[in-house]
Amino acid sequence: MIRLEKTIVAGSMALLLAGTSFFMPQNKVMAARTIKIDGNPSEWDGITAYKSNDSKIAKWSVSKNDDYVYFYVQQNGGNIYGQPITSTNFIIKYEDGSSDGIRFGANMNAVKNGTFGDIDGVGDKDKASEPSQEKDKYETEFRIPQKFFGGKKYTLEYCGTKVKSEDITDLKSKDEETKSDYVYNGIKIDGNFSDWNAVDKKDVTGNTEKNNNLSKAAVVFDGDYIYIYLKETSDGAALASGSYSRGAYELLTDTGRRTSLKLVKKDGKYQVEVNDYVNHQMKGESIKVEHSNLQYEISVPVSALKQYNKKVSFGYYCADKPLVEDIVNIDKGSSHGALNKKFDGITYDGEYSDWDDYPHSLIEYSTQGGQTDDSEAALYASDGYLYGHVKSLLHKTTEGKNEFMPFAVRANKNDKTSISFRFVSVDKDGNINWNPKLTNLENGTYEFTLVDIGSWTTYKNVSDKGFIDYGKIKITTGSKYDEMEYRIYMNKLAKKFGLDENEMKVLQAQYINIGEEWVTYAGTSTGPFVGVTMCCLTAAGVLSYKKRKDKKSMMRIAE
Repeated sequence: MIRLEKTIVAGSMALLLAGTSFFMPQNKVMAARTIKIDGNPSEWDGITAYKSNDSKIAKWSVSKNDDYVYFYVQQNGGNIYGQPITSTNFIIKYEDGSSDGIRFGANMNAVKNGTFGDIDGVGDKDKASEPSQEKDKYETEFRIPQKFFGGKKYTLEYCGTKVKSEDITDLKSKDEETKSDYVYNGIKIDGNFSDWNAVDKKDVTGNTEKNNNLSKAAVVFDGDYIYIYLKETSDGAALASGSYSRGAYELLTDTGRRTSLKLVKKDGKYQVEVNDYVNHQMKGESIKVEHSNLQYEISVPVSALKQYNKKVSFGYYCADKPLVEDIVNIDKGSSHGALNKKFDGITYDGEYSDWDDYPHSLIEYSTQGGQTDDSEAALYASDGYLYGHVKSLLHKTTEGKNEFMPFAVRANKNDKTSISFRFVSVDKDGNINWNPKLTNLENGTYEFTLVDIGSWTTYKNVSDKGFIDYGKIKITTGSKYDEMEYRIYMNKLAKKFGLDENEMKVLQAQYINIGEEWVTYAGTSTGPFVGVTMCCLTAAGVLSYKKRKDKKSMMRIAE
């Protein structure tokens, strides 16, 4: 087993160096023990833990030094609003026949004596409660000055267990703890979060996304799974985080593809919802979720990812900045799902795989984080052609409709230099069918010719004077999505726009029945291919992304 003596830094390039084990500071025994009252039970390792006959308490422990008696209690349940310990109490019986006790104020706001009186020398610094790393547990530590016990022998009784004062562990007999390392040995989705100790959790309180209700986030890409850690600011807050308060998150790949993850709670259980396309892509694999004490751990199979080469990012759906970025697979022996290839141009053939490694942008049909499936698109120009690609997930809601026609292309972001296309079919003799079947197509691939939507329909044959064939489009209909690619003659576009071909510095396409976003290519068909690695949200470069403000005003064929 390879070991790397470094922290897993959430989303950092340090993961590139990873082996199968990782280390972060933890405690291990070496020299005279002290207990820090902070709600972290690690210092209680090696000290006797006592059973409980009360369902509210999992276990408890007690220790002492010359100044204090220290107590540790692990509760079953509990949160920032209330703790089960407050309905329990310690009984103290002294050897001389007298008695007292230890009681607790509401939500551990105070530690009192047996009659709810103040204990001299006990304040806020002498008690602490924190969420446990174990599922549905809460940890409490407190200390009582030795002078409270008056130097007498006594017996403690708590939750059915009695401990004599002389049997209480003396901390002088226990070695102090020194800092060692947590070892990363993988993540198990079980609601116990100790296996995340070796992973550096990123503070995301400063994230500028609207309705950010998270305080910590971490991601580990390990083998065939991506593991996600979230800590929310209040119970259930992660379900309402992000724009539109929908708990919508995403895994964004280095080719601009998004897998939307919607965190929900149904029938008392937390789960992640994905669209039908991703469900189909996972082929029976599932996304697992556990929640405890404001923390979530989620495992997403790599099969849920769309095209990627090396890196993914995690964050709110369509946010300007991810929560965790530059995430790579730490298992160097696994390349499950990775493309492992470089973009090498486009061939117009209806096969589409040559688009895999080319950055795509999102076309939103629904509002951000909505329930409707969104689509992805890209433009590319080369050798006198403009190529376009769209994968549409809307076909299941557009039965009897055509989500691809009409679509528009414009030059230099100017509506005065734009064209909308109509699809016609042309037979082997060049005869034009102005009204080919475009809806309710059986699964398969179909080719059409692109003409100006304003063309006269009096043309009978492509050889007729004045008829302009702008290019071709192939449409493939499938059971889970529709896909298309087209090839347009750049010189014919330029002539239509009254421009020289080299004056078309920016070309854009809009698919109005899918979304209002303009997909952008910046450059010329004869110029250098620019920005292939740029993000799909970039304002310039290969792609740009324009969020719509009001989708209700859109012209659509159908949803």
